[in-house]
Amino acid sequence: MLITPLAGAILWAEKPATFDAELELERALNHEAVAGDLAGAMGIYRAVVAQKSSSRELAARALLGLGRCQERLGRRAEARATYDRLIQDYSDQPQMVSWARARIASWEQPLPGPRNLRFDQGVAGKVPPGWIVPALPKDADFFAELRRTGCRTSGGCAILRAPTNAPSPFAILMQSFSAGAYRGKTVRLRAWVRLESLDPQDHAQMFLSVDRANRQTGFFDNMSGRPLRSAQWTKCEIAGPVDADASFVNFGFMSVGKGAVWVDEVSFEVLK
Repeated sequence: MLITPLAGAILWAEKPATFDAELELERALNHEAVAGDLAGAMGIYRAVVAQKSSSRELAARALLGLGRCQERLGRRAEARATYDRLIQDYSDQPQMVSWARARIASWEQPLPGPRNLRFDQGVAGKVPPGWIVPALPKDADFFAELRRTGCRTSGGCAILRAPTNAPSPFAILMQSFSAGAYRGKTVRLRAWVRLESLDPQDHAQMFLSVDRANRQTGFFDNMSGRPLRSAQWTKCEIAGPVDADASFVNFGFMSVGKGAVWVDEVSFEVLK
Protein backbone atom coordinates (compact mmCIF):
# COMPACT_ATOMS: atom_id res chain seq x y z
CA MET A 1 0.00 0.00 0.00
CA LEU A 2 1.35 3.40 -0.98
CA ILE A 3 1.37 5.94 1.84
CA THR A 4 1.50 9.54 0.70
CA PRO A 5 3.61 12.07 2.63
CA LEU A 6 0.41 13.67 3.96
CA ALA A 7 -0.98 10.33 5.16
CA GLY A 8 2.36 9.49 6.73
CA ALA A 9 2.36 12.79 8.56
CA ILE A 10 -1.14 12.11 9.86
CA LEU A 11 -0.20 8.64 11.05
CA TRP A 12 2.88 10.04 12.76
CA ALA A 13 0.90 12.82 14.39
CA GLU A 14 -1.60 10.32 15.76
CA LYS A 15 1.10 8.19 17.37
CA PRO A 16 0.84 8.81 21.13
CA ALA A 17 3.90 10.14 22.90
CA THR A 18 5.49 7.84 25.45
CA PHE A 19 5.04 9.02 29.03
CA ASP A 20 8.27 8.65 30.97
CA ALA A 21 7.27 9.05 34.63
CA GLU A 22 10.85 9.16 35.91
CA LEU A 23 11.81 11.86 33.43
CA GLU A 24 8.66 13.80 34.33
CA LEU A 25 9.60 13.65 38.00
CA GLU A 26 13.00 15.09 37.21
CA ARG A 27 11.26 17.84 35.21
CA ALA A 28 8.96 18.56 38.16
CA LEU A 29 11.94 18.75 40.49
CA ASN A 30 13.59 21.20 38.11
CA HIS A 31 10.47 23.40 38.26
CA GLU A 32 10.33 23.11 42.05
CA ALA A 33 13.94 23.47 43.13
CA VAL A 34 15.70 25.16 40.23
CA ALA A 35 13.12 27.52 38.71
CA GLY A 36 11.07 28.06 41.87
CA ASP A 37 7.90 27.31 39.89
CA LEU A 38 5.86 25.44 42.49
CA ALA A 39 2.60 25.63 40.53
CA GLY A 40 4.27 24.12 37.47
CA ALA A 41 5.86 21.40 39.57
CA MET A 42 2.53 20.52 41.16
CA GLY A 43 0.91 20.09 37.77
CA ILE A 44 3.59 17.62 36.71
CA TYR A 45 3.46 15.71 40.00
CA ARG A 46 -0.32 15.33 39.60
CA ALA A 47 0.12 14.09 36.04
CA VAL A 48 2.56 11.41 37.19
CA VAL A 49 0.14 10.21 39.87
CA ALA A 50 -2.75 10.12 37.39
CA GLN A 51 -0.77 8.28 34.70
CA LYS A 52 -1.65 4.56 34.83
CA SER A 53 1.75 3.57 33.46
CA SER A 54 3.57 5.14 36.43
CA SER A 55 5.02 2.58 38.83
CA ARG A 56 3.79 2.71 42.41
CA GLU A 57 7.22 3.84 43.55
CA LEU A 58 7.21 6.81 41.17
CA ALA A 59 3.58 7.67 41.94
CA ALA A 60 4.40 7.70 45.65
CA ARG A 61 7.40 9.90 44.98
CA ALA A 62 5.17 12.27 43.00
CA LEU A 63 2.71 12.50 45.89
CA LEU A 64 5.56 13.34 48.23
CA GLY A 65 6.69 16.10 45.86
CA LEU A 66 3.14 17.42 45.56
CA GLY A 67 2.75 17.56 49.33
CA ARG A 68 6.09 19.31 49.66
CA CYS A 69 5.02 22.02 47.19
CA GLN A 70 1.66 22.48 48.91
CA GLU A 71 3.46 22.79 52.22
CA ARG A 72 5.83 25.41 50.86
CA LEU A 73 2.85 27.41 49.57
CA GLY A 74 1.36 27.46 53.06
CA ARG A 75 -1.47 25.12 52.07
CA ARG A 76 -0.94 22.78 54.98
CA ALA A 77 -4.44 21.25 54.95
CA GLU A 78 -3.95 20.18 51.32
CA ALA A 79 -0.45 18.93 52.09
CA ARG A 80 -1.80 16.88 55.00
CA ALA A 81 -4.43 15.31 52.72
CA THR A 82 -1.74 14.46 50.16
CA TYR A 83 0.56 12.93 52.77
CA ASP A 84 -2.36 10.97 54.27
CA ARG A 85 -3.19 9.60 50.83
CA LEU A 86 0.41 8.51 50.40
CA ILE A 87 0.47 6.82 53.81
CA GLN A 88 -2.85 5.04 53.30
CA ASP A 89 -2.69 4.07 49.62
CA TYR A 90 1.03 3.33 49.25
CA SER A 91 1.86 1.28 52.33
CA ASP A 92 3.99 -0.93 50.06
CA GLN A 93 6.39 2.01 49.63
CA PRO A 94 7.83 2.24 53.18
CA GLN A 95 10.51 4.81 52.41
CA MET A 96 8.04 7.29 50.93
CA VAL A 97 5.57 6.63 53.75
CA SER A 98 8.33 7.28 56.28
CA TRP A 99 9.15 10.60 54.64
CA ALA A 100 5.48 11.63 54.60
CA ARG A 101 5.12 10.83 58.29
CA ALA A 102 8.31 12.75 59.04
CA ARG A 103 6.95 15.81 57.23
CA ILE A 104 3.73 15.71 59.26
CA ALA A 105 5.68 15.28 62.49
CA SER A 106 7.96 18.21 61.62
CA TRP A 107 5.01 20.60 61.69
CA GLU A 108 4.95 20.35 65.46
CA GLN A 109 8.61 21.34 65.73
CA PRO A 110 9.86 22.79 62.43
CA LEU A 111 13.57 23.44 62.11
CA PRO A 112 14.10 27.00 63.43
CA GLY A 113 17.07 27.66 61.17
CA PRO A 114 19.93 26.21 59.16
CA ARG A 115 22.26 23.57 60.57
CA ASN A 116 25.55 21.83 59.85
CA LEU A 117 26.68 24.63 57.55
CA ARG A 118 30.37 23.77 58.03
CA PHE A 119 29.75 20.07 57.35
CA ASP A 120 31.37 19.08 60.63
CA GLN A 121 28.64 16.52 61.37
CA GLY A 122 28.02 13.29 59.52
CA VAL A 123 29.69 10.29 57.96
CA ALA A 124 31.90 10.64 54.89
CA GLY A 125 30.22 9.20 51.82
CA LYS A 126 26.70 9.92 53.11
CA VAL A 127 24.37 12.91 52.76
CA PRO A 128 25.36 15.50 55.42
CA PRO A 129 22.89 15.69 58.35
CA GLY A 130 20.57 18.70 58.11
CA TRP A 131 20.77 18.74 54.34
CA ILE A 132 18.22 17.42 51.84
CA VAL A 133 18.75 15.69 48.50
CA PRO A 134 15.44 15.76 46.56
CA ALA A 135 15.82 12.19 45.28
CA LEU A 136 14.63 8.74 46.23
CA PRO A 137 16.14 7.90 49.65
CA LYS A 138 18.05 4.92 48.28
CA ASP A 139 19.61 7.14 45.59
CA ALA A 140 20.42 10.19 47.73
CA ASP A 141 24.04 9.28 48.49
CA PHE A 142 24.75 9.01 44.76
CA PHE A 143 23.75 12.66 44.22
CA ALA A 144 25.53 14.29 47.19
CA GLU A 145 27.86 13.22 49.96
CA LEU A 146 30.02 14.49 52.78
CA ARG A 147 33.78 14.61 52.20
CA ARG A 148 36.66 14.96 54.63
CA THR A 149 39.39 15.37 52.00
CA GLY A 150 39.72 17.77 49.10
CA CYS A 151 37.95 20.50 51.06
CA ARG A 152 38.91 24.14 51.32
CA THR A 153 38.96 23.86 55.10
CA SER A 154 40.27 21.15 57.39
CA GLY A 155 36.81 20.12 58.59
CA GLY A 156 34.40 18.86 55.97
CA CYS A 157 32.69 19.80 52.74
CA ALA A 158 30.09 18.42 50.36
CA ILE A 159 30.22 17.26 46.77
CA LEU A 160 27.22 16.88 44.49
CA ARG A 161 26.85 15.53 40.98
CA ALA A 162 24.25 13.76 38.89
CA PRO A 163 24.85 10.01 38.39
CA THR A 164 25.56 8.97 34.81
CA ASN A 165 22.23 7.13 34.66
CA ALA A 166 20.13 10.02 36.04
CA PRO A 167 17.20 11.01 33.76
CA SER A 168 18.24 14.67 33.98
CA PRO A 169 21.81 15.92 34.42
CA PHE A 170 21.50 17.87 37.64
CA ALA A 171 21.84 17.30 41.38
CA ILE A 172 20.63 19.40 44.30
CA LEU A 173 21.70 19.72 47.93
CA MET A 174 19.51 22.02 50.02
CA GLN A 175 17.98 23.04 53.34
CA SER A 176 14.46 24.25 54.16
CA PHE A 177 13.42 25.69 57.51
CA SER A 178 10.86 27.90 59.22
CA ALA A 179 11.03 31.58 58.28
CA GLY A 180 9.69 32.61 61.71
CA ALA A 181 12.95 34.00 63.08
CA TYR A 182 13.77 35.88 59.87
CA ARG A 183 10.49 37.58 58.91
CA GLY A 184 10.90 41.25 58.02
CA LYS A 185 14.68 40.94 57.84
CA THR A 186 17.31 40.85 55.11
CA VAL A 187 19.45 37.72 55.06
CA ARG A 188 22.64 36.72 53.29
CA LEU A 189 23.83 33.33 52.09
CA ARG A 190 27.53 32.79 51.42
CA ALA A 191 29.60 29.77 50.45
CA TRP A 192 32.82 28.72 48.77
CA VAL A 193 32.15 26.71 45.63
CA ARG A 194 34.22 25.13 42.87
CA LEU A 195 33.45 22.99 39.82
CA GLU A 196 35.15 19.90 38.42
CA SER A 197 33.96 20.17 34.85
CA LEU A 198 33.71 17.38 32.28
CA ASP A 199 31.84 19.37 29.64
CA PRO A 200 31.78 23.06 28.60
CA GLN A 201 28.10 23.24 29.56
CA ASP A 202 28.71 22.09 33.14
CA HIS A 203 28.14 24.71 35.82
CA ALA A 204 27.23 25.27 39.46
CA GLN A 205 24.50 27.44 40.94
CA MET A 206 23.64 28.54 44.47
CA PHE A 207 20.08 29.51 45.31
CA LEU A 208 18.09 31.29 48.00
CA SER A 209 14.30 31.49 48.02
CA VAL A 210 11.49 32.55 50.34
CA ASP A 211 8.10 30.84 50.39
CA ARG A 212 5.03 32.91 51.25
CA ALA A 213 1.46 31.97 52.08
CA ASN A 214 -1.41 32.06 49.56
CA ARG A 215 0.84 31.49 46.53
CA GLN A 216 2.40 34.93 46.76
CA THR A 217 5.87 35.32 45.29
CA GLY A 218 8.77 35.78 47.67
CA PHE A 219 12.44 36.48 47.08
CA PHE A 220 14.13 34.12 44.63
CA ASP A 221 17.67 34.05 43.23
CA ASN A 222 19.33 30.97 41.75
CA MET A 223 22.30 32.63 40.03
CA SER A 224 20.88 31.63 36.64
CA GLY A 225 22.45 34.72 35.09
CA ARG A 226 25.82 34.21 36.75
CA PRO A 227 26.53 30.47 37.02
CA LEU A 228 29.89 29.36 38.38
CA ARG A 229 32.26 27.45 36.09
CA SER A 230 35.60 27.96 37.84
CA ALA A 231 37.74 25.06 39.03
CA GLN A 232 39.10 27.34 41.76
CA TRP A 233 37.35 27.86 45.07
CA THR A 234 35.10 30.88 44.52
CA LYS A 235 33.11 32.84 47.09
CA CYS A 236 29.42 33.08 46.17
CA GLU A 237 26.90 35.40 47.81
CA ILE A 238 23.15 36.03 47.67
CA ALA A 239 21.26 38.53 49.84
CA GLY A 240 17.54 39.21 49.92
CA PRO A 241 14.50 40.11 52.05
CA VAL A 242 12.32 37.70 53.99
CA ASP A 243 8.70 38.84 53.76
CA ALA A 244 6.64 39.48 56.89
CA ASP A 245 4.28 36.64 55.89
CA ALA A 246 7.03 34.21 54.86
CA SER A 247 6.57 30.56 55.80
CA PHE A 248 9.83 28.89 54.76
CA VAL A 249 13.36 29.84 53.75
CA ASN A 250 15.16 27.54 51.31
CA PHE A 251 18.73 27.55 50.09
CA GLY A 252 21.12 25.18 48.45
CA PHE A 253 23.37 24.28 45.57
CA MET A 254 22.96 22.71 42.13
CA SER A 255 25.26 20.79 39.84
CA VAL A 256 24.07 21.13 36.26
CA GLY A 257 25.65 18.81 33.71
CA LYS A 258 28.19 16.03 34.10
CA GLY A 259 30.57 17.79 36.47
CA ALA A 260 30.99 17.71 40.25
CA VAL A 261 30.31 20.70 42.48
CA TRP A 262 32.23 21.12 45.73
CA VAL A 263 30.76 23.25 48.54
CA ASP A 264 32.48 24.45 51.72
CA GLU A 265 32.15 27.09 54.47
CA VAL A 266 28.46 27.88 54.06
CA SER A 267 27.13 30.77 56.15
CA PHE A 268 23.65 32.24 56.63
CA GLU A 269 23.20 35.47 58.54
CA VAL A 270 20.86 38.40 59.15
CA LEU A 271 22.10 41.68 57.69
CA LYS A 272 19.39 43.93 59.10
